[in-house]
Amino acid sequence: MARTLSEALGTEVGYRQIPGAALKERLTGLGATDAMAQAMVDMFAAKNQGLDNAEPRTEQPTTPTTFRQWCEEVLKPAITA
Repeated sequence: MARTLSEALGTEVGYRQIPGAALKERLTGLGATDAMAQAMVDMFAAKNQGLDNAEPRTEQPTTPTTFRQWCEEVLKPAITA
């Protein structure tokens, strides 16, 4: 996704995964409650453990818009506006 964003936006977009404790510290530092920060950490942990893979992907896309197309048609114009 970072590569697609970089190509669509014409600027380098990086990705760096951080430990849950660091995410929680960052979120609470930005004003999130401890419970909300922990909920976000738990959600990302579940996603990393395959939560999004519960429904198998098929050859037919669930949406006619690709991520690249959305980046080029929606995100880039919104950022450059």
